Amino acid sequence: MYIPSAFQMDDAAIERFIHDHSFGVLISAVNETPAATHIPFFYNPEERVLLAHLAKANPQWRTLHGQSALVVFQGPHAYISPSWYETPASVPTWNYVAVHVYGTCQVVDSQQELAEILEKTIRFYEPDSLLPTEADEPFYRKMMQAIVGIRIRITHMEGAAKLSQNKSPDVQQRVIARLRESGDAIAQRVADWMQHQWHRTDGT
Repeated sequence: MYIPSAFQMDDAAIERFIHDHSFGVLISAVNETPAATHIPFFYNPEERVLLAHLAKANPQWRTLHGQSALVVFQGPHAYISPSWYETPASVPTWNYVAVHVYGTCQVVDSQQELAEILEKTIRFYEPDSLLPTEADEPFYRKMMQAIVGIRIRITHMEGAAKLSQNKSPDVQQRVIARLRESGDAIAQRVADWMQHQWHRTDGT
């Protein structure tokens, strides 16, 4: 991912982002053709791995083992009009936050390991769920037979938070104000990110 230095996220920000935006896109090659699946992930920062599962009916998993893959985590994004800048010679752009995670895939076929992946994922999204306690029930075992576990050992992570950091504080505040006026929920989230970024870069 091309990331100008002003927009680069540090490792701590990337890890927080993955935690908060954990529904990602798994991208790999299947017979020399790009394949993508939208799935939830569990990120283990201590082991630097992403855990997930795929349906056995999804052909993407059959070529994953040992393959390098990319997982994209997308955050809020919004169109930015040049009229909001109130400065001459301005052009439209798009503000966004996104993280790319690269790693080597392992397909998990052990039922015990798969059960552990499922429990960690369920506990992450619903800590009070009773589902893991039913792991020995026939319906749960039948469900497990229809999926495969995926472990991605992370080799590299990079994140871009393009939030008008290359503009003056006054321009940034005008953009934030127009985003908040839009009434769009995603635009509001971009404004929140910009407000946090502006305070950080402004030193306040």
